[in-house]
Amino acid sequence: MLGPEHPDTLRCMGNLAATYFEQGKYAQAEPLLSQTLAIRRRVRLGPEHLETLYSMDNLADVYAAQGKYTQAEALFNQTLGIARRVLGSEHPATLVFLADLASMYQRQGKFAMGETYTAQALAGRRHALGSENPDTMTSAADLALDYQSEGKFAESEPLAREAMGFNRKKQPDDWQGFRAESLLGSSLTGQKKYAEAEPLLLEGYQGMLARKDRMTAGDWYHLDRAREWIVQLYQAWGKPEKAAEWKKNPPPTTYRPSAASVK
Repeated sequence: MLGPEHPDTLRCMGNLAATYFEQGKYAQAEPLLSQTLAIRRRVRLGPEHLETLYSMDNLADVYAAQGKYTQAEALFNQTLGIARRVLGSEHPATLVFLADLASMYQRQGKFAMGETYTAQALAGRRHALGSENPDTMTSAADLALDYQSEGKFAESEPLAREAMGFNRKKQPDDWQGFRAESLLGSSLTGQKKYAEAEPLLLEGYQGMLARKDRMTAGDWYHLDRAREWIVQLYQAWGKPEKAAEWKKNPPPTTYRPSAASVK
């Protein structure tokens, strides 16, 4: 009725693509996002409009999710370059694009590259949004992940503690808080504080698992990493039977947090 280039049509296409993305149906999301981006660039808004930039970032996310990293990296960098020039380096959208680029490097295992961009995103968000902001704390957890993955456990610990504390206080039922808890446990494992790490790792994993239906398919990556860290804990702690149990088939209810542990 409205035609393929009407703003309402484009919003519907974008919403449908977002639903596919959340479900992990990346091959179905990609053509919708490609069409939306082409129309916004050519007809509706131009190549430097904020909505066009979001379309570029969304398409880059889909490329990355499918392992098309060369295409994703080029589009992320193009988006980020325009955003920095047009919107400024601390505009919330610019910081989203920066964080998404960093996330792509993390998923590839390029944690040194991820650290570079995540540190920039965190610094920008602390300055522009403040530390009591969910996006800022997501970046804090992301940087903790980079440090943890590089073996910088003493650096990852305070960031994971900060993110966990924020989430427990501000959004205690959000899966991100359990992600931060798992990150803290892994940081402590790296420092051989096994007894302190165990309840954090178990509660963090099971908290995310219980909220898996609230996570996008791409965020299941964090659930997989949390399970790996439990295996690593028991291997390092000299408990190979428990490590083997978690590696093969994690018990669904092996740990019940005490009231004190969830304050």
